[in-house]
Amino acid sequence: MKRFHSYLGCLILASLVSCKQEKTTPCKAPQRVTVDSECYAGNGLKFTASDYGDTPLSFEWNVVALKDTSRVNGWTPKDEKIRMIASNTFVVPDSLVTNYQRLIVEVAANCQGQLKHSTYYAFVKKRSAATNCVTWASQNSL
Repeated sequence: MKRFHSYLGCLILASLVSCKQEKTTPCKAPQRVTVDSECYAGNGLKFTASDYGDTPLSFEWNVVALKDTSRVNGWTPKDEKIRMIASNTFVVPDSLVTNYQRLIVEVAANCQGQLKHSTYYAFVKKRSAATNCVTWASQNSL
């Protein structure tokens, strides 16, 4: 009888481990980048990468700050660029947020040494007429 209970316990444990393994998602490129949409307070601007699967080692953020908000996707050597390794969130310094009108953001998940890059996202500064509040929004949603 002890053997039966032992076997049954092992069988249950094996099925639990098997179920847990099925719920994991392979590490992949971030599928979404969002910006803090609250009224900008001057403490840097927080971006968050999501939908990247399980356990990337780190994230490599690439941000280009542009003076204008045109939909031209290129940038020039005069534009400011940041490349930083961080977690799935990254705060762009206030000096760039206040002096530039558009931020192009791309992030790569480090999946066991292999970088998997997201698409590029454009964010623009806008001012609410009602509250005189400055916010940042995805240029695609304008």
